[in-house]
Amino acid sequence: MILIATDEAGYGPKLGPLVVSASAWKLPLGEASPGDLPEAFAAVAKPVTVSGRRIVVNDSKAVFQPQSVTKKSGGYGKLECVTLAGARWCGLADARLDLVDDLAAHDRDSIGATPWLARLLEQAIDTESANPLVTAWQSGPAQLAGMKTRVITAAAFNRSCRGGANKSDLLSQTTLELVKSLLDELAIAPDQQVPDQQVPDEQVTVYCDRHGGRRYYAGPLQAVFDGTLVRVIAESKDESYYAVPYRGGEFTIRFTVKGDSFTPVAFSSMVAKYVREKAMESFNAYFAELAPQPLRPTAGYPVDADRFLKDIEAIVREQNIDLATLVRSR
Repeated sequence: MILIATDEAGYGPKLGPLVVSASAWKLPLGEASPGDLPEAFAAVAKPVTVSGRRIVVNDSKAVFQPQSVTKKSGGYGKLECVTLAGARWCGLADARLDLVDDLAAHDRDSIGATPWLARLLEQAIDTESANPLVTAWQSGPAQLAGMKTRVITAAAFNRSCRGGANKSDLLSQTTLELVKSLLDELAIAPDQQVPDQQVPDEQVTVYCDRHGGRRYYAGPLQAVFDGTLVRVIAESKDESYYAVPYRGGEFTIRFTVKGDSFTPVAFSSMVAKYVREKAMESFNAYFAELAPQPLRPTAGYPVDADRFLKDIEAIVREQNIDLATLVRSR
């Protein structure tokens, strides 16, 4: 069985990128109901002590506290440890994780073209410290097979909105494109020459946290998956559930309220939050270096974003920064 889990970080802020992450898992299960899955992820969900820190895979909002960003014993270090362990486990990185090239290569050009995010391209992080976490996770049946992340800059965000999409549309499209990319890589072995219509050998299921207040996803699913006719299984206040044709068969996908309580979705949540926080480090460092006096950093959320934008008014003028590349329109 292949299970793909997705989540985002930075949906609400006015400054900084929207980050979406997806993780792909292989499980030795045939037809499995949701009730069978928590046990399969028990080893990943179990707390592990790494260098004196208690690491647990959980919703990133529960793990990370912004005030602890510089304290390696706090949430930031935990997010980093989980991300590094995942990259090492699935073979994405060995000794070092190149944050952009390994996790978010699709957005390398747009990141590099954004001065306040360009430092992300220099981020190469040693993964060896995460080995104890990998060892603990490998003891269970669920095996991480892949990770992918998208970093949507303010400029890209605003272009999408100018094209008629709202931010929920952008989140859904980005999420589903990540899902499709992982499915295309993993559903059929890459060294096999297989007709496009061959049904995958394994059951495939996808779990997502709900995208804001959105309840209906058939349209975005059809748009990303080549106009196929999506079958609606349920669309309730708690969960939207679909079957989507794919390579002659179909996979199921769920968008669930508080879906990040499910371990693989929580894992993707932590990866997305880590990349988002590294992006905000780059963002704040860029403007701090240009400021004539100490500049209080921002997490980018609306009220504090307005304060920060007022603080950097002179920098924006001096550097001739187009606000459409800096501030999200919605």
